[in-house]
Amino acid sequence: MRVPALASGLALAAILAILPSRGRGLHRLAGPNAVGVSDRRRLLSIGGIGLAHTARRRLGILAAAVVGAAVLAGSLGLQLVVSIVALGVITTVIFWQRAKHRRRSAGAALRVEVIEACDVLSADLTAGRPPAEALEGATTICADLRIASAACRLGGDVPAALDLAAESPGAEGLRALASAWRVAEESGAAFAGIVDRLADSLRADEAIRRQTAASLAGARATARLLAVLPFFGAALGYALGADPIAFLTGLPVGWISLAAGLGLSVAGLAWTDRLAEAS
Repeated sequence: MRVPALASGLALAAILAILPSRGRGLHRLAGPNAVGVSDRRRLLSIGGIGLAHTARRRLGILAAAVVGAAVLAGSLGLQLVVSIVALGVITTVIFWQRAKHRRRSAGAALRVEVIEACDVLSADLTAGRPPAEALEGATTICADLRIASAACRLGGDVPAALDLAAESPGAEGLRALASAWRVAEESGAAFAGIVDRLADSLRADEAIRRQTAASLAGARATARLLAVLPFFGAALGYALGADPIAFLTGLPVGWISLAAGLGLSVAGLAWTDRLAEAS
């Protein structure tokens, strides 16, 4: 395998690792046709069947990759196979990081929708609209309330429907709304006041969550920078007249160094994400 082609591939992987995905701020969505809503719906609507299908498909891809690597090792040599495997690992990590960023953005957008839906629900109830009509009006803000709205119109178990909708990442606030609905049904308390206080509580929690995420942004950026530094180290080696790629892909000790470096980089990114999510 030609060294310039491999170096170009590593440089491209480094650039992709540095560039972040487009984020979304805290704002009112323009409507169901707003940019990025369809992608968020697709991410949040994956069920158990879809996950099982995805797992089987990935296992099939992994098995095909192993077989392909064995064939390449026999026909093209181990150096090319090691290079392809390393590039595959780097690409997988890049897409894994970007997918996690998209899921976090989708969850944040859904939390905002839940808060705004509670505001609309409280305002409609205060204005004297029946709970069924008020809940139907809230579905224009948060589509995850449609099942609960249908259950309310048909005389079903609305809190159970809300608990079911709360299982989506970012819709955890609907579980509190389900509890508020139960309290209002059993005690006869003013549902509008309960929902209004719930919206204020969810908004305060979201503000704290965003402050925490902002404080952890530096740690995330540092982890990504440390993961990308080895690529610049390889480029520096070429600038000094060495051939680090040939060493890493052509000798057993280089394979061990390459595997250790990739493993530590992946472990560092995963550990940083774990610490950030636990905070």
